[in-house]
Amino acid sequence: MLYITIIIVGFSNGIVVGSGIVALLTLLDIIPRLAQLTNTYEKIPLYEHIIIFTSSIIAFLSLLQIGVNIGAVWIVIIGFSMGIFIGMLASALAEVMNVIPVIVRRFDIENYIIYVVYALISGKVIGSLLQYLFNI
Repeated sequence: MLYITIIIVGFSNGIVVGSGIVALLTLLDIIPRLAQLTNTYEKIPLYEHIIIFTSSIIAFLSLLQIGVNIGAVWIVIIGFSMGIFIGMLASALAEVMNVIPVIVRRFDIENYIIYVVYALISGKVIGSLLQYLFNI
């Protein structure tokens, strides 16, 4: 029963996080903005395919217990790149704090928004407790 619960919670958490990132990328038009800055509009489909491919590969690899010894220089380069990505994502999130009101209006769930917020909070708390208590 515990494994079924872990699978359901993990799948639900993945859906929430994935939906949030997709909503963020879509609402902010991050890919078209980057194409505009680099003057590469014709490569937008390539950018989209790269994001989908690398996200899928990284999600799959995160499930495996694979270690790679790449050296300190590459770790610094990769860490710096990841920091840039997280910084861009955080800046985009700060710019679009109106994501939830847009979703509420679009799906017409004004009367149920409190349940959505409580479900998100409960899911994060339960997931954190499971990870902390059972070291999952």
